[in-house]
Amino acid sequence: MRCLDNKIEANTVNNDESSTDGSNLLHENYLKLNKIAEGLLKDRYSYMKLKAPGFMDLVIEKIWNNRISLSHYYEQNGDLMSDPDVELIVDKEKETLKAATFQQDNLGIYQEAYQGGDTLVDDYLANELNNFVSQWLNNISMQGHIPYKAYYAEGVMGDQYEVDFDDKGNEIVPEIEDDEEMEM
Repeated sequence: MRCLDNKIEANTVNNDESSTDGSNLLHENYLKLNKIAEGLLKDRYSYMKLKAPGFMDLVIEKIWNNRISLSHYYEQNGDLMSDPDVELIVDKEKETLKAATFQQDNLGIYQEAYQGGDTLVDDYLANELNNFVSQWLNNISMQGHIPYKAYYAEGVMGDQYEVDFDDKGNEIVPEIEDDEEMEM
């Protein structure tokens, strides 16, 4: 990714792969993220942290109802720096994923394609960000990120919030005792 005049120059999607309004790309991005973070998209988790040897950890967090953030972070002078952080709008019914904002702290870049919820304010930027997210999700998948830390969404596992994973990124589901077993 190169930044020119505070715009992101991203790999573009071949016109054969996407409709003119980008809806196929938005669906493809949803499917790509679903392979990486299905538990978050299905509301099992509210937060996930994934790792891959030689790469920065990936943080995926539900911000509110239809918004999640996808981020790499590093520490500089005691501060967490996004490298980058993209806020995404999720439409589970249509299975689409739209990039709303982009932030790159070390370059002082913050861009908004959508404001005030789902109001599109910059169509060109939205297209660029969605293409960037597509390539980024491809890279994340190829790098082999696996979950190693997560928090259950509210109400999923009662009082337990932290999720345990094995060394291959599979959730270790806690055993829940039956009421009968608890009485004995």
